[in-house]
Amino acid sequence: MHAFYVPIRDDDGFLPGVGGEDDGLKGGLNGIDNGRLHFDGVRIPRTNLLNRYGDVAADGTYSSPIASKGRRFFTMIGTLVQGRVSLDGSAVVASKLALKIAITYGSQRRQFTAADPKREEVILDYQRHQRRLLPRLATTYAMSFAHETLLAAFDGVFSGSHDTDADRQDLETLAAGFKALSTWAALDILQESREACGGAGFLAENRLTQLRADLDVYATFEGDNTVLLQLVAKRLLGDYSKKFKGADARTVAGLVAGQVGQASVDRSGLRRLAQTVTDLGSTGRAVGHVRDEETQRTLLTGRVETMVAEIASRLRPAAHASAEDAAALFDANQNDLIEAARAHAELLQWEAFTAALAGVPDAPTRRVLTWLRDLFGLTLIEKQLAWYLIHGRLSGQRAVAITDYIDDRLLPRLRPHALDLVESFGFAPEHVRAPIASGAEQQRQEEAAAARTAR
Repeated sequence: MHAFYVPIRDDDGFLPGVGGEDDGLKGGLNGIDNGRLHFDGVRIPRTNLLNRYGDVAADGTYSSPIASKGRRFFTMIGTLVQGRVSLDGSAVVASKLALKIAITYGSQRRQFTAADPKREEVILDYQRHQRRLLPRLATTYAMSFAHETLLAAFDGVFSGSHDTDADRQDLETLAAGFKALSTWAALDILQESREACGGAGFLAENRLTQLRADLDVYATFEGDNTVLLQLVAKRLLGDYSKKFKGADARTVAGLVAGQVGQASVDRSGLRRLAQTVTDLGSTGRAVGHVRDEETQRTLLTGRVETMVAEIASRLRPAAHASAEDAAALFDANQNDLIEAARAHAELLQWEAFTAALAGVPDAPTRRVLTWLRDLFGLTLIEKQLAWYLIHGRLSGQRAVAITDYIDDRLLPRLRPHALDLVESFGFAPEHVRAPIASGAEQQRQEEAAAARTAR
C-alpha cells in the first residue's frame, strides 16, 4: 500500500473524473466534514507517489528499502499513529475540562442540610459525590502522565533519535492502548461530570453535553478501540512467545512447571490462607499490605502476566491446527485477549503516574499526588476484585480493606485538595466557558444565603 497525492478540485469545483458527497449531519463533531471521494479514469504522474518507502523508476521498475511486503504495509499505515497520539491528548484535555467544571460546581453548589440546619451542605462534601469524581480525577492524572510518555516515544521515532523497527512497534502499541483507554475514559468522565452537575450540567451553555457528543466518535475513528486493543494483545502474545524461542527443552520445561506450580497455588487457596493468617483479623494490617507502591505494582503486573500466560497456553494448539480451527480457537479467546490488553495499558498508565512522582520536588505536592496515584491503582484493583479473589491473589479481608481504605482514607484526604488539583490543569476562563464553573453558581449561592439571613 502506498499513498499518492491527487488534485481533486479547482475554483470551479471537482476536476474531471473526480466526484464526492458529504456524509451529512453527524451525532457530534460537525466542525469536521466527513464525506467520500470517488475517481473514474483519473491519471496522475508516478512522481506523485509519496516515495519514502517505495518508488517507481521512469521505466516502471518498483523498488523499496523495505523488502517485506507485510512490513511495508504496516510501515505505511503506521502514520496513523499520529492521529492516535492526537486523539489521546484530546481525550485527556476533555476529561480535565469536564472535571474542572464538575468539581468547581460541586465545591459551590449546596444541597440538603446536615449538621447546620440553617446552611446546606456543599455537594462535594458528600462521600458519594467524591466517589463519582475523585477516582475519575485520579484516572485523568494517570492518563495525562501516560500521554507525556507517549509524546516522548513519538518524538523519538519521528525525530529519528529512536527510530528502529522495535521503537516503531513500541510507539504503535503505546498509541493503540492509550488511545483506546483515554477515549473510553473521556466519555465516561464527561457523562459522570454531566450527571454530577444535575440539570445545570444538561444545559448546552455549560458545554458538557456537546463535549460528550463531539468525543463520542473518538472511540471508533483512527482505529476502533476494540480492534486497537486486539493489536495490543497480539503484541503481548508475541513478546510472551519470545521467552520460549531458542530455549532448550529444560528451560521450557522449567518455565511451564513454574506456571503450573503458580496456578496450583492460586487455585489451592494457599496464598489466600497465608494472607488471612498474616492479617490476624486486623483491617488496618490488611490495608498496610495493599496500599504500598510495590504491592500495587505486583498485583497489577501479576494480573497481566497471568492473563497472557493463560491465553497463550490455550492458543498453543493453534500452531498445528487448520486455518479454520485456528481462527475458531482465537475467536473463542478474543474477549480474554482484549481484557488482557486493557489491563496492560492500565498498568502502563499506573507506571507513568508512579514515575512522574519521582520528579515532583515539592514534598507536600508529592504527598497529595501519591494519594491520587494510590486512588488510581487501588480503584483499578477494586474493579477486578473477583479476578484477584478467584486467582488467590488477595484474601477476602484485604479485598474489603481496599474499599475501606478508598472510602475512609483516600477520599477524605483528597477532598480538601480537589479544587487545587483541577486548578493545576491551567485552564483560563476563556478555556472553560461554562457559567456554572465561572462564577454564576457561586453568585447564586451568595444571593440565596443573603436572602435567608434577611429573613
